[in-house]
Amino acid sequence: MLTALCYLFAFALLTLAAVLPNGIPHRDRLAYAGLALAVLPTTVHTMQAR
Repeated sequence: MLTALCYLFAFALLTLAAVLPNGIPHRDRLAYAGLALAVLPTTVHTMQAR
């Protein structure tokens, strides 16, 4: 369930960052947050496998 929420929020943030114009100052932060949320479930599974 948490993985699905991470991917859903990541998709929403990346979509919002892609739609916003270049002049918006927080556009890059939204993209970085979306990428971090997209990578988070994979990182957690990798760390648990160790």
